[in-house]
Amino acid sequence: MDGKSVLIMLLLVSFASTAEVYKCADGKYQAEPCDSESIPLDLSNVGSVIASPTTSSHALSSSSPISDKKSEVSSYIRKQQIKREISTLEQERRQVFKERDAKIKELRERGRYANNNLAGATWQQSLAQEMTAVMQQADTVVGTLDRQISLLRSELTL
Repeated sequence: MDGKSVLIMLLLVSFASTAEVYKCADGKYQAEPCDSESIPLDLSNVGSVIASPTTSSHALSSSSPISDKKSEVSSYIRKQQIKREISTLEQERRQVFKERDAKIKELRERGRYANNNLAGATWQQSLAQEMTAVMQQADTVVGTLDRQISLLRSELTL
């Protein structure tokens, strides 16, 4: 493109963006005033994604349908976040049980090698204490996760 065509395009774009629009009494819109009392519409923020603070505070009053929709969307998003958190916590809970079962299985396997003597009996007692500790630790973690899940579920029903 040469310089002249670029300049012409820029001029056309700048003039098109400054055109005024008038609303007539019959509900139609046009570029020229309908009568002597016609005033141009302010379309400066039409199409903009972010409204200015003054227009947004007036436009989004607490009783407006837009603010109602906004609160519905916020509520929906929050509920989806809570459901994801619950799902994550339930997965962690299943993982704790899986790890607990694997540790207990490993300890039982080691207990099979205990001899039928005093040392073997002492070793089996030690393994039994380890199993108890593993189960208590898992129960503590699962209890915490269950409380968090319960709290989130109660928040979800509000």
